[in-house]
Amino acid sequence: MAARDKRINGGLQGFAASSSSKKEKGIRILDAPAPPEIPTRRAGFSFGVGDGEEAEEEVVVAPSSALARARGCDVYVGYGGGAAAAEVERFVAWLCAEMEVLGVRCVAADRRRCRDAPSHAAARTAMDAAVAGVVVVTPASLGNPYCVDEIRAFVEKGRLVPVFVGLGKGDCRAEHVVEKRGDLWRRFGGHLWKVYDGGERDWREAVGALCRADPAVEVDAASQRHRLIDLLEIVGSRLGRRAVADAVRSWRAAAAAHPELPFARNERFVGRESELLDLEAVLFGKRPMHLVEVEVFGGEPAFMDGVVCISGASGAGKTELVLEYAHRHAMEYKKVLWVRGEARYLRMGYLKLADRLGLAVGDDLSLIATGDRRSSGSKKAEKEWIFRGLESDAIAKIRKELTREIPYLLVIDNLESETDWWDSRDVQDLLPGAVAGAAARSHVIITTTRLRRLQRVRTFSLAPSMESPEAMLLMTRNGALAFHGEEDTIALRAIQQKVGSIPLALALVGAVLSELAVSPAELRQAMNDAPYRAPTWEENDAPALRDNPGMVQLLDVCFALLDEEKDGLGEAAVRMVETSSFFAPSPIPVALLAAAMGGEPKRPLWKQMKLALRLSCSSSRRALDKDSSSRRRAAAEPEALVALLRLGIARRCTTQPAPCVSVHRVFRLFGRKAVGSGEAAARSTVRAITAAEVHDEHAWAACMSVFKIAPAVAANLPTKELPQFVTCVAAPLAARGVAAHSAYAAVTDLLVESSNVVRGEESRYVASGGLEENPALYHELAHSRAQLLKLRAKLMLRGGEFTLAEDHSLAVIHILEVVAGDDDPETEEARAALDRVLQAQPEE
Repeated sequence: MAARDKRINGGLQGFAASSSSKKEKGIRILDAPAPPEIPTRRAGFSFGVGDGEEAEEEVVVAPSSALARARGCDVYVGYGGGAAAAEVERFVAWLCAEMEVLGVRCVAADRRRCRDAPSHAAARTAMDAAVAGVVVVTPASLGNPYCVDEIRAFVEKGRLVPVFVGLGKGDCRAEHVVEKRGDLWRRFGGHLWKVYDGGERDWREAVGALCRADPAVEVDAASQRHRLIDLLEIVGSRLGRRAVADAVRSWRAAAAAHPELPFARNERFVGRESELLDLEAVLFGKRPMHLVEVEVFGGEPAFMDGVVCISGASGAGKTELVLEYAHRHAMEYKKVLWVRGEARYLRMGYLKLADRLGLAVGDDLSLIATGDRRSSGSKKAEKEWIFRGLESDAIAKIRKELTREIPYLLVIDNLESETDWWDSRDVQDLLPGAVAGAAARSHVIITTTRLRRLQRVRTFSLAPSMESPEAMLLMTRNGALAFHGEEDTIALRAIQQKVGSIPLALALVGAVLSELAVSPAELRQAMNDAPYRAPTWEENDAPALRDNPGMVQLLDVCFALLDEEKDGLGEAAVRMVETSSFFAPSPIPVALLAAAMGGEPKRPLWKQMKLALRLSCSSSRRALDKDSSSRRRAAAEPEALVALLRLGIARRCTTQPAPCVSVHRVFRLFGRKAVGSGEAAARSTVRAITAAEVHDEHAWAACMSVFKIAPAVAANLPTKELPQFVTCVAAPLAARGVAAHSAYAAVTDLLVESSNVVRGEESRYVASGGLEENPALYHELAHSRAQLLKLRAKLMLRGGEFTLAEDHSLAVIHILEVVAGDDDPETEEARAALDRVLQAQPEE
C-alpha cells in the first residue's frame, strides 16, 4: 500500500503538512498553509486541469467557493486520460454542459491532474455529496488508482453509473485479466495491471463491480448522442427529478421526429475516402494528408479552430462530401445545423437557427427605443440600416450557444461571398470558431464555389474531376450495372472524357444507363449526334455547364430519352427544372412546384432534334415497363417529378414535414437556359407562392423578383395582382421576419423597395386614367401601400428614428382618410399610432 499511497499523493509534493495527515478511502490529503486558487471550466466544475502548454483555459475561483460548489454537487463525473483522452474530455464536457442546462449541479474531475491538496479535498467532498457517481471507464482507467478508488467508493454507496468508452462491460472480468485470459489482456498485454501498482484485492473488487454494474452505458463514436441521452435519463431517475426526465424525453422525441440533414444518405457515394479522413482530422486539430490547402500569402494567419472551408467547382461533389461526413459523424454532435450560403439567403437561414437551438431572438415592434438618441430625420438613415445593434444581439445569442461546451456541427453550403448581401457584414461574425489555442467543441464546414479562400479559415481545394477507377464506379453505380464488353468500356471512357469527369455528370450518366436502360454505346452515339447549343452564358454561370459542351449534350439527350419513353414527359420534366430555378435554393414543396408550372412553354430545341439522335425506342420502352411500378407508388406526385427523381436531377428532402424536393443549381441553370420561358415562368411561380401564402425563403425569392431586389429574372405582376401579393406575402413576411428572427436588415430593404414599387404603380395607374375606370383597384393599391408604411413607421419608432416614424404615420393617415374614410376604425388606429410616436419623441 506504500507504493499506492506514494502514487496517489504524487501531486501533493512541495506542500508542508502543518497538521496531522489523515487518510480517507485511500486518498491522503495534506493541509497546506496557503492553498493556491482552484481552476474551473465553463461547463459544470472541473478539477485536474492540465499543466504547462497543454493546459486548457482556466477560470479562477477562490478555494472556499470551490468547496461550496463541491458540497452542493448532485452528480460527480470522474474520468482519466489514456489514448482517447481528447475524445473522453469532449464527451465529459458535453455531459456536464447538458446537466447544467437541466439544472443539475455537477463536478467533473481527472484527479490524476490535480495539482494541490485543496483540489483533492474538493474532489473528495464532491464525491461524498454526489447522489450519482458517473465514472468514465476506458482501458487506461483500469491502470488508474484514482479511477479504481472512485469505482469502489460509489459501489459502496450504491451510486455508481459506469460509462464504458473503448471497451465493453463484458471485458471487465478481473479473473480474465489477472490470469492472462480474455480480450482485454490480449489487446493490452497486461500493461494496465502492471501500471496500476496497487493492491490486488481492491483492484479485483472494482473491476468485478464494473462487470455487475446496472445500469451501465457503453459509448462509441457512432452512438455518442444516444448514449448521452440515456445517461441523462439515468441521472434524472437517480435524482428523482421528473423535469429532467421529461426534458430528455422531449429531446429524444424531437430528434427522431425532425431529421437534421437535408438529404438522406447517398448509398452510392463513391471515392473521396481520403478527403473524408482529412476533413475529420482538420476539424479535430490534426494535419490533413490528402486535401490540398489553398496557399496563404503574406505569412501564416491565426486560423479559427474547428472551422474548415472546402472550395471547388460546381458539380465537384463538395456538398456530397460534407453530407457523407455529417451522416457518419452526426452522433458526435448534439445537432447538425444546415444553412444555405447563397448571398441573399444566408442571413435569414442563420437567424432561423435560433428555432433549432431553442433560442428567442425575435423582437417586439410595439417597443419604443429608449435613451437620449436623437432622430436623424434622414431617409438615408432608413436605408443605411439603423438596427444593426438589434440584429447583432440576435446573432450574438446564436454564436454564444454555438461556442458552449455542447458540440454542434454547422454546415454553410455554397457560400457566395465573404460579406453579407444585405448590409456587408463580415461572414466571420457568424462563425462560432475560436482563434487557435482556444477550445472549439462545435465545428463549422463551409463549401464554396466562388471564393478561392476565406480569411482565417483553413481552406482546401477539392479536385473538380474524379480519377478513372472512381469515375467508372459512378457510371456503373458501384458496379451494379454489368458492362463487360470492350465496346462498353471504350464507350464509358469516351463519355467520361466528354463530360470532363465531373462527378455530377458521371452520376447522371449512371442514372441514365440504369433507369432508361440505354447501353453505353447508344448513349455515346446519341451525345455525338446531338447538336451542341450555345446559350447566352453569363460570367457567374457554373463552369460545369458554361465551359462543358458535353454536359449540355448529356442533359439534352437525357430529356429526349424521357420524351421517347412517353410523349411529352421530357418536355414536362425540363419545364419543371426551369420552374425550380425561380424558387429559393431551399426545399421546394412538391405541391407548390406543381402549381407553379403554368402557361405554355416555348418548344425546346432538343424536342426538334429527336430524329437526329436515332435513339433506341425498344430500350426506352424497357425502361417504361421496368419503372411502371415505382410510378404507381408515386401516383400522388407529377409524372415529370417522378422521372426527375429517378434520374437524380431532383432529390427528395428530409427536413420538411410536407414532401419536398431540391434541384442542383447546375440543373436549374440548364432548365432556365434551355426552356427560356423567362418572365412568364417567374410570374407563374410568384402566383403559386401568393396562393399558398408561403412565408419562408420562397416568399423572399418572390418578393425579390416582384420588387426587383437583385432578381435573376424580374416578375412584373399586373396591377390588379399587386395588392394581393403585398397583403398575402410581403407584409406578413416582413412582420414575421422581425417578430420571429429580428431580421431587420432584410425587412428594412424589403419594406422600402416594396413601398417604392407600389407607389410607382399607383402613379402609372392614375396617369393612364385607371382611377376613373376602376377606383376600387386604386383603393386596393393605396391600402396595400398603407400597410407597408405602417410597418415602416413601427420599425423607425423601434429604432429611435422618430421623425421618419412621424412622416410614415402621417402618410398612412392621409391614405386611409381617402380610401376608408375619417371615421373608419383603421383610420382611428393610425391616428392613435401617430400619437404614440409624438409622445415618444424626446424633448428638445
